[in-house]
Amino acid sequence: MIPLSKPFIDKSDFKYFTDIFQTKILTDGKYQLKSEELIKRIIKSKFVALTHSCTAALEISALLLNLKKGDEVLMPSYGFVSVSNAIVLRGAKPVFVEIDPVNLNICPKDLEKKITDKTVAIYLIHYSGNSCDMDKILHIKKKYDIFLVEDTAHSFLSKYKNRYLGTIGDIGTFSFHETKNLTCGQGGCLSINNKDLIKRANYILDKGTDRKDFIKNYKKKIITSENSKKYYSWVDYGSEYRAPELSSALLFSQLKKVNIIQKKRKIIWEKYKRLFHKINSNHFSLVEGLKNTKSSYHLIVLIFKSTKKSNQFKKYLQKKNIAATFHYVPLHKSKMGRLYSKKKLPITEKIYKKVVRLPLFPSMTSKEFNKIEKTIKEFFK
Repeated sequence: MIPLSKPFIDKSDFKYFTDIFQTKILTDGKYQLKSEELIKRIIKSKFVALTHSCTAALEISALLLNLKKGDEVLMPSYGFVSVSNAIVLRGAKPVFVEIDPVNLNICPKDLEKKITDKTVAIYLIHYSGNSCDMDKILHIKKKYDIFLVEDTAHSFLSKYKNRYLGTIGDIGTFSFHETKNLTCGQGGCLSINNKDLIKRANYILDKGTDRKDFIKNYKKKIITSENSKKYYSWVDYGSEYRAPELSSALLFSQLKKVNIIQKKRKIIWEKYKRLFHKINSNHFSLVEGLKNTKSSYHLIVLIFKSTKKSNQFKKYLQKKNIAATFHYVPLHKSKMGRLYSKKKLPITEKIYKKVVRLPLFPSMTSKEFNKIEKTIKEFFK
């Protein structure tokens, strides 16, 4: 079976492990710091912290925004459950918003319609590696003076008008899960662009303590002064959110070859695009980015005009041992989602069953792509 995704890992990715085993530093080590500094420099963020998952980064964002019972948070229903969980775990209510039927990102028009005096934040998802319409969303954010969090799990190195996604709103979250463009097995990253949130983020990341301040003073040898703190203590909410050193080392290696990985993904993505152009089918459309944006080429997604045709297409490819599947079931239609909203989202409900994901990974061979191409052509002939 040709899978949907496959991590781009080779022997070079483990070269830093030996160093870790020799130093015996398994947490808060130099590879965590190196990875954070490299990401910070690449995406031009004010603050970056590695986390053990994107889910953890989202939960930190909810703490930073002080979400609480009675608050409403706008988010697309067509997205991953980690966003909604981060919201409801703080007692806030997710308000589900429609998607754009062309690129499957949050619909700015419906977003503004659903703002109330209880709305405190927008959580958007840059779907498949393509940017939301950030000009319109930033206008809404400023107009109503609410927070903006970018779930950039699909979109590391994607851009909107030369700005990296995850650095445009107040907070950005990234994923380095096994299925993502870069991986450290299970990992994530928090990017903060609102300087007022940075100090508190360090407390939350350190289990709610001021440990980082203590260590900083200790290294500067000012811990012995009469006025300095001689210990650290519990000062805020927090938990164990940091990425372990082995994961950080793997990510650091991946970051070193990120341009190679992205180039390979782009080549395969563009092969698909040429294939679909040749087929020139009226049965589907390819999900692409807006003008003046740059994609991370994370997913190949087709939207069929009929559910029947999409199901036939998936079954045909699967019989040929090629992975082809749906993506998200809308959150508002789930068991948990119905606890927070009974309202319908006609566009989302109409489209999600017509979506088909296809294999895309940087190590895909010419033989594998040729098989996919041949099979798709056979289906549409």
